[in-house]
Amino acid sequence: MKLSQGTDMAYAKQPISPRVRATGAVLGTVLPCLAAAVAQAGELTIEVSGITPNRGQVYVAVYDRAETFPIAGRERVSQMLAPEDQHLTVRFKDLPPGQYAAAAFQDFNRNGKFDKNLFGIPKEPYGFSNSARGSSGPAKFAAAAITLNPNGTTTIVLK
Repeated sequence: MKLSQGTDMAYAKQPISPRVRATGAVLGTVLPCLAAAVAQAGELTIEVSGITPNRGQVYVAVYDRAETFPIAGRERVSQMLAPEDQHLTVRFKDLPPGQYAAAAFQDFNRNGKFDKNLFGIPKEPYGFSNSARGSSGPAKFAAAAITLNPNGTTTIVLK
């Protein structure tokens, strides 16, 4: 079959529906943003020291909002590691740029919880990013905050 110039094709005359046009517009806007976000995702490296070897795992949690810091179960990401030394390095990959704060503790009795006594005083070593400390309670998010753009590094000293 030979097509000549000016040939009418049946599908060429069909109008594009508003729904298809809207879907195309949304995808044209969203896909580049998603690609940019993935391309900008970074890595947060946390150096933890003050660990007592062979006394339980070290739990490290990263928070991205002040109102959830440092509430167990409200972290953005976390890792539990079995240290073999007094120091360990933890890496959290694929985090978007922004402000983060981290908290860590060593679970001496291996119960998976950060234990406190009757008065709320910690019974296990703990610490916060930037080696921040609270005066009577946990450190504030602002004091422990790390800017990830796209990568960041901080230190936590367990005490």
